[in-house]
Amino acid sequence: MEQSPDIRQQVRVLLVDHSDLILQGLKTTLSQIRHIVVVGTANSQGEAVALLKTCRPDVVVLDIQVGHSSGIELCRTIRKSYPQIAVLFFTANDDKLLLRAAILAGAQGYLLKRASSQAVAKAIEIVSAGRAVVDQQLTQELLAWVRDGKRTALCERVEDCSSADRRILSLIAAGQSTKEIARELKVTPSVLAARLRRLYKRLNISNRSQAARHFVQWEKGLSGRTTHSHSTAISAPSAPSQLPS
Repeated sequence: MEQSPDIRQQVRVLLVDHSDLILQGLKTTLSQIRHIVVVGTANSQGEAVALLKTCRPDVVVLDIQVGHSSGIELCRTIRKSYPQIAVLFFTANDDKLLLRAAILAGAQGYLLKRASSQAVAKAIEIVSAGRAVVDQQLTQELLAWVRDGKRTALCERVEDCSSADRRILSLIAAGQSTKEIARELKVTPSVLAARLRRLYKRLNISNRSQAARHFVQWEKGLSGRTTHSHSTAISAPSAPSQLPS
């Protein structure tokens, strides 16, 4: 496998999975790759934590569930105690909530077990270089989560505004000029301008176009609260998609 110049020559990997069969299979596969060295295997959380000190891995590859323990909790422990160690989840579970939980726990990667050995090796390289990677099958879910998160934060800022401020935003969204809005609110343009500056600062925006977009998104959020979204399964090769750092 060709190696990018910014990826280290050797990557030390600790494998964690409740299945000895999977551990052995992964170890055998990765041992064939010159720059990846498997420094240890563990099939329990306690064993994994003990090996972190002695094996000094660059990357920990683990499942969502390790025996009776949560891989998510183990990820949190690793990232808190050993922030220099990257965590790559390698699991058969494509649940979107677990994907989100893994990312929030500090994982740099999430790969499904149907991935090829080349994809696993590439994902290890990517996370060891400080970048993020997610299985191609889950990319759309991750992007939707990011978009929804931004939209939620935006709507919350508008929601926190007073009804009077939201009325101003609605008039801006309707295309009314500053003079027209001042006339409707029965205030002078200078008073309205000062109020707009405070409102823009609160919303972290700088112009009328952004104000209009914020209000429209907030309105959409209101109408969407009573509707349920449906996810669509997308068939895609099980290969890692590298995310921008």
